[in-house]
Amino acid sequence: MTQITTKYFSKYFFILIVFGLFLNFSNVVQAQSQSCNSLKEIFENSDYCDNNSVSIHGRVYELLDNKLVYELLDNKLTLQGSKYVYGFQITDDGTQIIRVVSPDDMVLVKDSEVVIDGRYYKKLYANGLNLDDTIVASGKNIKVILTADELFNEILGPWGATMEKEKTLARRNIIFAILIPLVSAGAFWFGLVFYQRRQIRGATFEGYVENLFNKHEWRIAESNAYRKLGRWVESYSNPDFVFINRKTNKRIAVECKYKSVSPKEDDRFFWAYEDQIENYQNFSAKTGTPVFVVIGIGGRPKNPKKIFLAPLSLVKYPDVKMDYLQKFERDPRKSFSLDSSGALI
Repeated sequence: MTQITTKYFSKYFFILIVFGLFLNFSNVVQAQSQSCNSLKEIFENSDYCDNNSVSIHGRVYELLDNKLVYELLDNKLTLQGSKYVYGFQITDDGTQIIRVVSPDDMVLVKDSEVVIDGRYYKKLYANGLNLDDTIVASGKNIKVILTADELFNEILGPWGATMEKEKTLARRNIIFAILIPLVSAGAFWFGLVFYQRRQIRGATFEGYVENLFNKHEWRIAESNAYRKLGRWVESYSNPDFVFINRKTNKRIAVECKYKSVSPKEDDRFFWAYEDQIENYQNFSAKTGTPVFVVIGIGGRPKNPKKIFLAPLSLVKYPDVKMDYLQKFERDPRKSFSLDSSGALI
């Protein structure tokens, strides 16, 4: 009886040992099958990973800060006041996303690659904030991995920036070296065209005024008109024409001025510079020849809209008001002649 009992006891004891070893092996296998080294494993083994250390390699999906309004909190509460003052979201495959918070401020940018050694919390409450499914890590355990481009820029950044600045300055200098002569040539060309057009208008108006002095009544004693001289001479500072009346032998001098745009009545009309007026006055005093100013306004130089004939003594300033000039207006088609008193009309 004793032998039978011992035999059965030994058999059952062996079975118990084998069963215990099997359970222990199953737990080891289950433990080995459960890990927390990816977001997929964390979410699949959330109970196992809860309050456990995790190591995640991923990419910054979205940056959060202490003013972020969480959707979980109905857009009403923020992390301000919580010890977790900084946060961001991380993803490892573009589909799984988890929140990471830290009591430390960090410098991160979106899409930075990071390695996080922290602790996962399936349920987490911080100062009344619901932060379920969150990894908490200190700043020193959040490491940023530089990409090849970032590493290159980090190493060669200052030198590269200097080179880029030098290239930019060189390009700018080349552009300026090309543009400055072009702009100068263009400005000279436009100035020359403007000057030539002005000279052409002036010469045309001079011809118009000359034709108003009938050849049978007047002869030209002196002509300083640009259209005839074509170049600068000493007498060019004198009035454009000196006419002599054939009947009375009276000498008069005429200065011609033309303006294509008609000023308003209350505007002032600029007709000559002070030194020009002084030259005309000196000519008149030296030669005893009265000087008249013939002003054409509007229309075309060979057919002005209005003509004004004024003695120099009455327009002795560089500009005159149009309402003052009106009293000197005359018929643009009427030839010049002398009245009974010998005055030019």
